[in-house]
Amino acid sequence: MSRVLRLNTLLDRRFQPGAISLDAMRAELSRLDALCKTLGVSELSRFLDTTAVELQQAVILIDDTQVPTADTASDPETGLAYGIEDMSWQPIAAGMSSLEALEQHLQREHQGARTSSLLDELAYCLRALSPLEAEGAQFHLALTPD
Repeated sequence: MSRVLRLNTLLDRRFQPGAISLDAMRAELSRLDALCKTLGVSELSRFLDTTAVELQQAVILIDDTQVPTADTASDPETGLAYGIEDMSWQPIAAGMSSLEALEQHLQREHQGARTSSLLDELAYCLRALSPLEAEGAQFHLALTPD
């Protein structure tokens, strides 16, 4: 079963789901985590939220003939089958140092199409998070079923 990684933010109970799928980051998550360790910053997997995947697995365990759909009772704040409190949130400031360190390292040390995609996705995350950091917003990297 494939998974999608998206950047979600939360500011004053305003939930903002990510606009793009972070395919390169998802595919290279183990490598990026190892690089984060080397760089002395928090691993990206620390910022993962797996609520959607866990919900899907629970529904399948209860009734393997039914897969959860977007029509499942929606939370009024998130529009999802689960609410803000069900998800794992981290301060944006905590993630910025990891994202910035990865971007700087990859810009200096690596070339190639795969690295280019990673740099594009890291830049997207930094652009999305930077204006919210001073406001005390929170974020996570949401791992969701495809």
